Amino acid sequence: MPTRTFASTLAQPAPRPLIAAIRRSLTTMPWLLAAGFCLSANAADSANAGPVPSAPVQALEEVEVRASVEQSAITEAPVQAELDITQPQSVIGLDYISNHTAPTADYASIAAIAPGVTSISTAGPGLGEAKQVTLRGFNDNQYNVTYDGIPFGDTNDFSHHTSSYFPAKMIGQITVDRGPGGAGQIGEATFGGTMALRSKDARDEFSFIPTFSYGSYDTSLTHLEVNSGRIEQLNGGKFIASAQYNETDTALTDSPMRRTTTYIKYVQPIGTDTEITFLSNYNKIHFNNPDKTTLTQLQINTLGRDFGLNQDPKSTDCACYNFQDKETDLEYLGLSSKLSDAWRIDNKAYTYAYDNNSHESPYVGTKTSPTNMGGFNKINKYRAWGDVLQATYTDEHGQFRTGGWYEYTGNTRYSVALDYGLGGIHDVKPGKPDSIAYKYTMVDFVHTYQLFAEYEWRATDALSITPGVKRLSFTRDIEAPINQGTKLPLYFSHTSDKTLGSLSANYLLTSEWSVYGQAAQGFLAPNLNQFYVKDPGLNRAKPQQTMNYQFGTVYKTDRFNADADIYAIDYRNFPILGTDPVTHDDIYALAKGAKMKGIEGEATYYLGKGLSLNANASLIDAKFKLSSLRMPNIPSSTAALGVSYDQDGFFASLTEKYSGGQRVYNGGFNPDNYSSVKATSRSDGFWRAALGFGYGQNLSGSFIKSYKLRLQLDNLFDAKQQVADSIKGTDTYYLVLPGRSWFASLSLGL
Repeated sequence: MPTRTFASTLAQPAPRPLIAAIRRSLTTMPWLLAAGFCLSANAADSANAGPVPSAPVQALEEVEVRASVEQSAITEAPVQAELDITQPQSVIGLDYISNHTAPTADYASIAAIAPGVTSISTAGPGLGEAKQVTLRGFNDNQYNVTYDGIPFGDTNDFSHHTSSYFPAKMIGQITVDRGPGGAGQIGEATFGGTMALRSKDARDEFSFIPTFSYGSYDTSLTHLEVNSGRIEQLNGGKFIASAQYNETDTALTDSPMRRTTTYIKYVQPIGTDTEITFLSNYNKIHFNNPDKTTLTQLQINTLGRDFGLNQDPKSTDCACYNFQDKETDLEYLGLSSKLSDAWRIDNKAYTYAYDNNSHESPYVGTKTSPTNMGGFNKINKYRAWGDVLQATYTDEHGQFRTGGWYEYTGNTRYSVALDYGLGGIHDVKPGKPDSIAYKYTMVDFVHTYQLFAEYEWRATDALSITPGVKRLSFTRDIEAPINQGTKLPLYFSHTSDKTLGSLSANYLLTSEWSVYGQAAQGFLAPNLNQFYVKDPGLNRAKPQQTMNYQFGTVYKTDRFNADADIYAIDYRNFPILGTDPVTHDDIYALAKGAKMKGIEGEATYYLGKGLSLNANASLIDAKFKLSSLRMPNIPSSTAALGVSYDQDGFFASLTEKYSGGQRVYNGGFNPDNYSSVKATSRSDGFWRAALGFGYGQNLSGSFIKSYKLRLQLDNLFDAKQQVADSIKGTDTYYLVLPGRSWFASLSLGL
């Protein structure tokens, strides 16, 4: 009978072309993956060298040139799941991040290799804020993003700024959890799942690794990394510190960006059973932000596919009126201690901040002069303070986990009108005597806490069953002398709370094959925009909720590595703007929600001699309950096909990613009423190819200990693609994807 192991450290979510034919094959790919799984099982049994246990939490140390290691489907897979999971998962490792993505990449462009994930960057990979970053049909503000287990994001709508925190070189691993997780999963948006980023770890030996990159759009990137190695005088303490500077013109005209990032992580052992970790990440970025982030087809035809901004001070598209400065940081102090043979405690006290100073929305004609240029200065500034605690008790019957999470955030927000001819604040527009300079000004305070408990019962050596419960409370306090939308004062407090349950199980059929199932509730706290009304007390909106049911299987051998799952989600409490029948004021009401279901799979087959094949796919069926309309801005499917090679210092990969067709509707449509749709548009699905290759070598008897050269080409076939993003009036506005790009890099180990 196969046996299962219990991880003792659980303070953070950790891992354990071609057109018609391909489009037809896309719909059958999940079944092909399943068939391949069955057909390969016996062959893999004979080719495999024994059981593959669940992976423990491993050190994420980036090595420029890997030493000779035994290669397999497990070591070469770009995405994979672990045998002991209880919800669908894709783990993206450090080798893929460092060798097969653009050096400028952000977490969204990396995660897009996983099934069910999409990301669009109109400026180039990691060179601007990613758009339409979806996870299994959920948009960016409907799932969590965490860093070493700490959730971060905007307080107003829980969305994320992909280029504003962690560049690829500061990421050691990404785990895409497709589901709300168990009781211990924290965050304001457990609703749709989690993208869990892990930081890089320090090496045990001293090293200095400079990396220099140059490529398309006159993009340069310099990254300097220092590893202290184990410091024996400090009981084996060690740190990794790095600094990065990235400057680029981006793929869009007159829309440059420059960014500076610093990172340090220090780990200090205390005795043999305790470890303290300090981490700090700081990011400063300046970029010109196009006023036209999306374009109509007429604008694309007349201005060009790469249009962003211009240098004409009489134009609202002048770079002089469209720019942003941002600063972000995240710090934590972590404690992990084995208190006894049974008890372990893990705690992280943290803070993170976001400071955005934006000049945007320019227009012609101010109160002073009909020819003066006006615009708005928007400030969005917040700092969060929080703590995550988990205590774990493990014995021969299973593992009990309990703990809590608390976070407090203060968010200052305002938008004030400017007259660039005068160089200062002015009333909004001429001919409106009641207008004022401030569009809105407010302070938003958010208090969140969660208490949880779950027990992973080891029913047999092969079967574990985990029931869990958590209590989540979310309070928003608003102090708004001028509320957004209404321009009226608002002083209001609102609390949403909910007790959520989860039940999951995992069964090891063999030491190489497991099945699992989960039923779990998800929660999404109310968006700040639900309070942009005269009297939020009249709102009928409630927290958005999901009920998730999913079942899957994982198979792992040295030759073949695969997992697949099916899911069904009941999405409730979809908020829509309505009118109060008595006061006739705007209020937020509820639509019935949506039904979401699908199938997902991923697989890697190792051919031998460094060569492997990989594929993944997902089918997403997401429709509103009453109207049967497809949910907007969600692809109907995703897929990826790839081949990779890694042998004797040479490495290469060729990957094609498919994002399925999607729909958009006119603004303000009611998802419960089909007739409320006055305009609709759709985008066809599209493929994008990426090619990466390089060579690295370790050297002896030289000041340079190793070197690595690599070249990454994105959109290899220079496809001209665009994706419908919204409808305004009768016009469809598109996100225009950039053409082919290349980035060359040199890394040295000193």
